[in-house]
Amino acid sequence: MGKEFSPRKFWDIICRLIRESIKKAHVTPVDIIAVSSASQRQGVVFLDKKGHELYAGPNTDIRAIMEGFAIDGEFGDEVYRITGHKPSLLFVPARLKWFQANRPRIYEKIATALSIGDWITFRLSGERVAEVSCVADLGLIDIHEVKWSDRLGERLQLSQEICPGIVTAGTRVGMVTSEAAGKTGLSTGTVVVAGGADTQCGLLGMGVKDKGQVGIIGGWSGAIQMVTTRPIIDPKGRLWSGCHALPDRWVLESNAQESGGAHRWLKGLLFDASGKPEEVYGLMDTLAQEVPPGAGGMLAFIGPAVMDMSRMKPSLGGFIFSVTPSITAVEKKHFVRAALENLAFAFKANCAQLEEVSRQKVKEVSMGGGLAQSRCLVKILSDILAMPVTCFESPQVTAWGSAMCAAVGSGVYPDLKRAMVAMRPKYRVLEPDAQCGQEYSSYYERWLLTAKWLEDLYEKIG
Repeated sequence: MGKEFSPRKFWDIICRLIRESIKKAHVTPVDIIAVSSASQRQGVVFLDKKGHELYAGPNTDIRAIMEGFAIDGEFGDEVYRITGHKPSLLFVPARLKWFQANRPRIYEKIATALSIGDWITFRLSGERVAEVSCVADLGLIDIHEVKWSDRLGERLQLSQEICPGIVTAGTRVGMVTSEAAGKTGLSTGTVVVAGGADTQCGLLGMGVKDKGQVGIIGGWSGAIQMVTTRPIIDPKGRLWSGCHALPDRWVLESNAQESGGAHRWLKGLLFDASGKPEEVYGLMDTLAQEVPPGAGGMLAFIGPAVMDMSRMKPSLGGFIFSVTPSITAVEKKHFVRAALENLAFAFKANCAQLEEVSRQKVKEVSMGGGLAQSRCLVKILSDILAMPVTCFESPQVTAWGSAMCAAVGSGVYPDLKRAMVAMRPKYRVLEPDAQCGQEYSSYYERWLLTAKWLEDLYEKIG
């Protein structure tokens, strides 16, 4: 369950990629006026007072499962109200307690906890800062006040020094040091700007900034975030609440969980692994468009689901056929269509959950990431939601958001809102088909009922 990575090797990879990017872009280092970064949420690096890395772990490191259970058993409701996140086993306070219990010598040296993105900022500039959206998704601050919580520190026995100065995305932090310049190929003195959490930077890239707008980042997981003007805590503890990269904005999140990961698994199962991934995904999309709504009666349950962080239990899944497959002549295209409908059904169910908890309607939906490259998926989602869905030609909307942060920190634009308008990548809007929407209404209800049945069945036989 414990996972970590070598910060030295990881930094070497980052430096190599920066050098390669400069070369491929056919620019000279002096042409680059600023750099910024974004990173996966919950990933963290612990530093000592001198800036040496003591530990670096991804969001899949769940070594602190027992410590997390202990926190939730004693203070869970209060911690959730303060941080907007649960279960605690996924977040930094539980990992710190694991080190305290299992690696006391390392624990005594820990001076600072940084998100991976903020650690990259530190590596480039030598400055320790905590960008708001990143540190909120580490479970280290009061998201209501957007600052360190003495109450949280008291309950979890955390020192305020563990959290460095909090800044907003787009803040100029420092400049590339001579040491970092020598390794990355950047020029010494290049401006270094605070970026943000990957999903929130994706919202910037897509222009999702107003109350009621929803952004879906379809990567390995399916993060679905609604913009709010205040923190909203789900009384049932199912959802996450965090900070937007923009000041005075928050996000309410209902995550569809493994989404792109499930689609990639299906690709590997059904198609020759020797083909180029983009060509195989294109073939999958073409095949899925040959199948009408309903996927010939097939339902898929292979990852995407409705978020419920109060109940982290497995359930049964797979493909369900309405009649004997030999009679229906099921082909690969039916599996792909059913899997895409599974994604869209899960996205809709999570949007409905956001509406329930926020008590406000979804006004607009934008989708970015690798899954947004599937025109078939976006069209299915538009039909199921009965509303337009905006998707982007570039899957790298998070990188666009990070670039917006760099542009603001270097003075190209005065603030992120203006950068979002000026730098928004190319997009298209897919309109819903009313007839398909009517058909999907009954299929969606079948999917919901079957998903509940599979959960109940697991409780009986799991």
